[in-house]
Amino acid sequence: MVLPRVHIMDLAAPAQIFAHDSLEGLVELHYISPSEDQSSYQGLHLTKLEALPEQLPNNSWLLLIGTSKLARHLDEPEYRHAVEWLRLQSQGKSLIAGICSGTLLAAKAGMLDGKRCTTHHELTDVLRTLAPEARVQEDCIFVNDGHLWSSAGITTGLDLCLQLVADHWGHGKALEIARSLVLYQRRSGHEQQVSFWLNHRNHIHSRIHDVQDMIMSAPGHSWTLSELSVRVHLSERHLSRMFTRATGESLQDYLQQARVELARQLLEQTRLSLDEIAEKMWLSG
Repeated sequence: MVLPRVHIMDLAAPAQIFAHDSLEGLVELHYISPSEDQSSYQGLHLTKLEALPEQLPNNSWLLLIGTSKLARHLDEPEYRHAVEWLRLQSQGKSLIAGICSGTLLAAKAGMLDGKRCTTHHELTDVLRTLAPEARVQEDCIFVNDGHLWSSAGITTGLDLCLQLVADHWGHGKALEIARSLVLYQRRSGHEQQVSFWLNHRNHIHSRIHDVQDMIMSAPGHSWTLSELSVRVHLSERHLSRMFTRATGESLQDYLQQARVELARQLLEQTRLSLDEIAEKMWLSG
């Protein structure tokens, strides 16, 4: 579903997944909106959008696409039209998913009472105000409660949609799409909105970012200070000092946390036993 000043990434992420070649013949995409033409928050113009149908077909999936400024626009005519239309769909059998701030539309339409839901961490207070009876979840990337789904932010729309693919067509299909999109991993809904891989990245040291990127690309590798220092053309002492100053963590502690995070992902996202995970960690080192 497209709405005024939609966030392009919130729209593009689900579209990219459900338009994937491996789902050809399984998914039919429609882009619907209160009006035929809309402009995105980033300035891209969208045209030839389909009108809102009187009633969604049973067993269809409706994705509500938001924008970073959506809370400011909810009382505007097109948004009121969309919310009223949503209220008419609430008794149907469609799956409804709020992507980032799109959850606020479901809240405004009264669809979240008693339901677990989430949205971008900067909008959880707004979500609670719009849906005081909802069970708003913080610090998770997406939530499912019955036929209602919601995700936290731009990239978490990818995670939510990959989970839908896994639920309906199998984990193998979801992993195939994730690999095709060159996604590092497929995250479960229980992960924190700000994950380990994003922590300690709010600095401006390009060589430290390079080190973190290398570790992220192969967390099971037995990285050493010597190897990393050669890769970024710094002395071991200088790299160690720069890393701690930039991130607040020692490089050795960061490496250990990366391996722990990898082990956790293997536990959650695979069927490997503890012995198999330990062996995989050892061999990858």
